[in-house]
Amino acid sequence: MSDREPDRNDSTDEATWLDLVARLQETPDADPRGDGDGAPGRETGKPAAGPAPASPEDSGAADPRTPAERTRAIFENQPLHRTQPPEPGPRDYSPADDESDGRFIPEEPPPLGSGEPLVILAWLGAAGGPLMLLLFAMFWRSAPLPVVLGIVTIFIASSGYLLFRLPQNRDEDDDGAAV
Repeated sequence: MSDREPDRNDSTDEATWLDLVARLQETPDADPRGDGDGAPGRETGKPAAGPAPASPEDSGAADPRTPAERTRAIFENQPLHRTQPPEPGPRDYSPADDESDGRFIPEEPPPLGSGEPLVILAWLGAAGGPLMLLLFAMFWRSAPLPVVLGIVTIFIASSGYLLFRLPQNRDEDDDGAAV
């Protein structure tokens, strides 16, 4: 079964719309006397005598105020209307000027060939050993056993050396993160 949108009732929609317009036109004016005897949050105008007319034509009299005056009255009667400037907030903070121009300038990296030769050879053996065994298995199936055992030995020795070079003790204040 398909879900249908319910049929709209134009007469009910029109009545609801006219009621909304009538309630919006009943916004109280600012106190013309200026004596300020009304409490904040309480309306100072006359209470509504009954139900609002359905349309401006039914009321019998046109609103004497201009649209600008009606708009001003709406905004003056808002509960958050302030007469004094707002207090400074967190977005009003401006940091002190930094003497640098704000660009990040990384330090000069060391030359590529300046690493320890033994560590570089160990990495070549640890990464290259399994790669060589894979290539031998794919392309040189009849590789002699001493060559295969030599590559396995180089891999084990290289991995052992790299593990041996790891730091032995850890600082108590070190959380392990390196940036």
